[in-house]
Order: sequence, then C-alpha cells, then structure tokens
Amino acid sequence: MGKALDPQSGGPDMVRSADAPRPPDDSRWRELLSRAGRAGRWIVDHDWAGTPLGPLADWPPSLRTALVVCLHSPTPAALWWGPGLVLLANDDYLALLGPAGTRALGRPASAVWPDAVPALTGVLTAARVTRHGDDGAGPVFSSGPVVDAAGHPQGVLTTVAAAPGGIADAAPGDPVVVADGDRRRALRQAEGLARLAGALSAAGSRDAVMEVVGAVTPGLVGADGVRVAAATAGAWELTVTGDAGTAELRVTDDEPLARAVREETIVPLPDGLCLPLRDGTGAVLGALEVRWDGPAADEEARRILLDAVAGLCSQALRRAELTASARAMAEFAARLSVTRSTGEAIEVILDAAPSALGAALPGLAMRDEGRRVRLWHAELPSGLVATFDDLTIDDPRPIAHALRTGERIILRNRAEFAARHPGLPDPAGEYGMVTTVVLPLLDASRRPIAALGFGWPRERVLHDDDLALLDTVADLCEQTLERVRLAAAEHNLVTRLAGRLRTSATIGPPGLELATRYQPAMSGLHLGGDWYDLVDLDDGRLAVVVGDVVGHQVEAAADMAQLRTVVNTLIRSGVPLAEVFPRLTGLLGVGFLGTCLAMVVDPVAGQAQVARVGHPHPVLLRPGRPPETVWTGHSLPLGLVRDPVPVTTVAFGPGDLLVAYTDGLVERRDQAYDAGVTALHEVLVPVRDQPVEVIADTLLTKLSGSDDDQALVVIRHAG
Repeated sequence: MGKALDPQSGGPDMVRSADAPRPPDDSRWRELLSRAGRAGRWIVDHDWAGTPLGPLADWPPSLRTALVVCLHSPTPAALWWGPGLVLLANDDYLALLGPAGTRALGRPASAVWPDAVPALTGVLTAARVTRHGDDGAGPVFSSGPVVDAAGHPQGVLTTVAAAPGGIADAAPGDPVVVADGDRRRALRQAEGLARLAGALSAAGSRDAVMEVVGAVTPGLVGADGVRVAAATAGAWELTVTGDAGTAELRVTDDEPLARAVREETIVPLPDGLCLPLRDGTGAVLGALEVRWDGPAADEEARRILLDAVAGLCSQALRRAELTASARAMAEFAARLSVTRSTGEAIEVILDAAPSALGAALPGLAMRDEGRRVRLWHAELPSGLVATFDDLTIDDPRPIAHALRTGERIILRNRAEFAARHPGLPDPAGEYGMVTTVVLPLLDASRRPIAALGFGWPRERVLHDDDLALLDTVADLCEQTLERVRLAAAEHNLVTRLAGRLRTSATIGPPGLELATRYQPAMSGLHLGGDWYDLVDLDDGRLAVVVGDVVGHQVEAAADMAQLRTVVNTLIRSGVPLAEVFPRLTGLLGVGFLGTCLAMVVDPVAGQAQVARVGHPHPVLLRPGRPPETVWTGHSLPLGLVRDPVPVTTVAFGPGDLLVAYTDGLVERRDQAYDAGVTALHEVLVPVRDQPVEVIADTLLTKLSGSDDDQALVVIRHAG
C-alpha cells in the first residue's frame, strides 16, 4: 500500500429523477391479469392508490407472482395480502362466496370472511402451511405463506380442491365445475410451486438458489432441460448452472442466457424460452432458460407457470444478494473496528469496501502538504497511476472535486463524464470502467477529509437500496478515520506529556550499560500509566524503578507523575527498599492503584536488591545460562501496601543482564500471561550478546501487538 492514484472518476450526483429506479416492464403482467377473467380485469382497472396495497405499479414482485398463480389457477384460489389480509381472488373463489363475492375483492378478510381470520393470521405470522377439510366431507382448503425478497411472510395463498360432491358444497353460490384432469394438474403445480418456494426460502446463497432452481424446475414445468444464469451488478461475468454443472459466461457472448441479460428481454428458442430474472426495480439479476422436448397442450398455461417460476427465482436471487451484501458489510465493519492507525484504516478500506460493493479499482484521496492531494490505491496498472501524478485540490477531476466540496459523485457511463468534463482525459474509462462513484468522507464537523472512488466495468444502475449501501460504506469509513485521527492526536499529546515526566538520561554509574524504552499503546485505551526512573546513588550504585498505574490517558499520566516524584524522593533520601512502598501509601493514601518494581544495582559489590509490589518479576540472564525469573516475596499492589516489603538480593556480576518491564510487554488478550513471559525469555536468548540498545529494540519489536503501553529497562554489568 502507499502508492498514489485516483483510480476512479465520476460525474455529479444525479438528480432524483435520474437516480430513481427504472420501473419494471409490467405490460406482460397487466396482460396476464386482464386475461384472468372478471377478477383480473377488475384488479387492473381498479384505482388502488388510496388502499393499503398502494398503486398497482408499485406492487412488489412477490405479490405480482403470487397473484398470477392465483388468478390463473384452474381451481378456486385466493390471495390474502398484507397485515389486513386484503382479498385478491379468481372468479371461481369469488363464486364460493355467493352474492357477496362480487364485492369482496380488495376488502380485508375481517369484512369478507371473519371466521377465517384466525387461521389466516396464523399462517401469516407463523409462516406455516395448513390444510382444512381432509376428512372428505367437503372441499380441502390449503393455505401457505407468500414471502418477499427478504424472506418475510407478506401474504397467504389459499387454494381449494374439490370434494367428491363438488366445490358447490363449500359455500353458498353458483356451483363451479372443475374437471378431474384440471384439478389434478392444478394440485401438482401448486405442490410443485410450494416445494420450489420452500426450497428457495431455505437457500442461503446465490449458488444454493441456482442449485435449487436447476433441481426442482424441470419436474415442475415438464422441461427437458433448465439452466439458470446469475449476474453480478456491474460485472461482465455470468455464473451458469445446469445439468452439465457450473460454468462462466460473458454478458457479451452469443448465448440465449447472455442475450436475455444483456438485452433485458425474453429470448424465444426453437424448443423453449429464455426469460430475464428481474428484481422489484426492474434490474436484471440473471436469466432462466427452459427447453422442452415437444409442444405443450396449453402453451399459455405453461407460460403462466413459467412466469411464476421466474418470479420465485428472482425473489430468491435478490434475497441471496441482500444476504451476501449484509455479510460483506458486517465483515467490512469488523475489520475497520480493529484498525489502530490511519494507515491500517486506509488499507482495510481499499481492500474490503470494493468487495462489499462488487466494485473495482478503488482509490482514496487525502489532502497533503499545501495544495497537493495524496492518493492511495491497492494494485493498479502503472499507466493509470501515472495519469494522476501531481494531483492538486483544485483539479477539476471528480475525486479532487469530491474532496474539495464534499459532493457525492455518481456517473453511470462515460458519456456523462464527457458531458461534464468536455476535453478532459478519462483514465477510468480508458481502463475499462463504465459506472464510477466518488464518496466524500467527512469529519465530525461535516468537512471533507478524504474521497473514496471506485467503479464497475459494466453499467450499473444505482437504486435506492444501492445508494443506502453507499451511505453505509461512507459512514463506516468516516467513523473509522475520525476515530484513528482522534486516537493519534491523543496518543501524541499523552506521549509528549509522559516523555517529559520520564528520566531521559541513561548514562548511569561506571560499570553499567543501560537502555530504556517507553512505547505508548496504539489503541489509545491505556496511555500514560507506565513509567521508568533511574536514580544515581552514592558508592556507584543505581536505583531502577519501573511502575504501572491503573487508569486511562491523562489521569493515569498525572498519577504516574506524582508517584514517580514521591518514589524518587524517598529513594534519594536513603529510605530502605523495604520501607519505600509503605511510606508511599502513608504520604499519598489509597486513592490510586498500580504495580511497581524497585531495584538497587551495585556493580562494585556485584549484587542487586529487588523489591516488588504486584509487578512482573524481572529477568536475569547470566552468560552461558538460560534466562531466569528473579522471584521475590509476595506483596499487595501499589497503593495498598502498609507493611515492609520483602527484599530479594541476587548476584549480579560481569556479563550479567537484568531486564525490568511493565506487563504491557508480555500480556496479550489471546494468550496466557505465562506464555508471554516465556516468549520474552525466548526473544532474549539470540540477542543476549548484542548491545543493550539492540536488545531493547528487539524486545519491543518481537513482542509487539499489545493494547497497553510498555516501559522497559535493560541493564548489563560491563565488568
């Protein structure tokens, strides 16, 4: 990462009329309704705008599909839709209702058939299939849920099978005669559609949906062969599943499936049909190809059934698309949540945001020094990179414009780019992008701090849900960049404060080599609480103090400064190590908690005295021997000590190495504490003979990844 580029271009944010979804071509659907008897014609002619169902043109695909099946059923069938269970039924079902049937369409179940409301509500809320009348005494009523693209039940489809005595026994009204052959065929089709709908509702991915369609559809429509193609919005590739397995197809290929997707129309075949699969906005999700071995007795009935199958397939593909998008967004958010710096955040944005959107060629622009703009990208052609060298904030190209103005830019094709920027080079178009987008990323004050660009190689129409997804991506990126920016500012502030409060001199008495380190946590959660201090004593001795205050940020740094000063003063005053910590409690009380280690190193006498209150044990490394922990007696943590602390004396001769540290060096969320200490010992061994500065740097580098700050002192007896 770190190479500069504007990988995308875009055009101005479309006005509402241009950005609105294209309405689906419903001429075929209206024709099917109009040819479905009096009920169908009434539904088409009725003004639904003031009803709970809304205008006819806005009815969702799930309602349209179920209504076609209902109205063209050769047996009585009814569709109860929405929370109010509004009735839409075919002529045969309305006849069952007697004279009231002519007034029943468009009315709620509570007004049409109150006794049926509990059973219908149970089907709608529990999404289960029910059957009534299996005792043979009357007709059989079968009811099942109709789900939308998200898998939520929205209506109930009821079909009625004739009893031996005929449908007329079911309810008042004129008798309805249904031939046995038609009844059996209708029942088989209804069962097949129910089986297909159930299998599709359980399919959790696009591949699973395509597998179900290929397995169930041939038997349902009596086809000799079925293939289904799924399209990814903005991409040229189609995934095709059929009897021969899974294959890839280009939208530009001369194949019926590719033509149906490319031309967004039905493609007739000598032995079959190829239908585009559309979502509720009219966007093509793929295509369904069906081939028959011979002609059908009723081509119109077969076509109606195929329309119903295509509707179910479209809903399932859209549901799978939404599920995949939600998973990708969740993964994107999870990856962003653990970033700790601007560099890490940019890397995740460039890698994961395009995956969540199915886009390509991502680039992120941020202000640099003066008027310059720095552009980050992942892997892009060198020629495209060179196109955006020396980009400035007043450049007219879309990514600089979005960074300068905070305007979201959406460009559907390169013609729109040319219209907006006549004569301006279009590198995104030259490298295969058709639809491009630039998202401004704003800070808490709603000022642009970055601009994210990407595109698709095939024209992609962005509908309302797509725009909402873009907004979500922008929100996640904005929150992350603002979080890491604030964390970095706080990190720098507390680091400067803490640095002024720590000993800077590391010369020490003759005979000792010293290296000290302090490394703040990058997460911003535990800044400022760790410290070290070196105190020169008489007779060539050195006092070493390493401590850790419980707390966060500036408060911890303030506590640390006070504790360090008092401990330093007590040691300089000649207070014995055993008495330092209880004296500290007596002076400052118990308004703080922490841990501390104090050592007095005497290179002349060849020994070190160690006193510890809740702190990690130091490590001693002698020439030719493995590292060992310097064990001391137990004591309460810092701030709770009232009695003298046990003092341990260890030999410390020429060549010996002592390492004192805070727990941030060895503690990790994903490992036991002892494992961290073992790792510390293992890192020490290969560098034991290196200069102490090298040893200190190696420890911090090899043991990185802590969420806490770290203090470290390395001492060698130079002899």
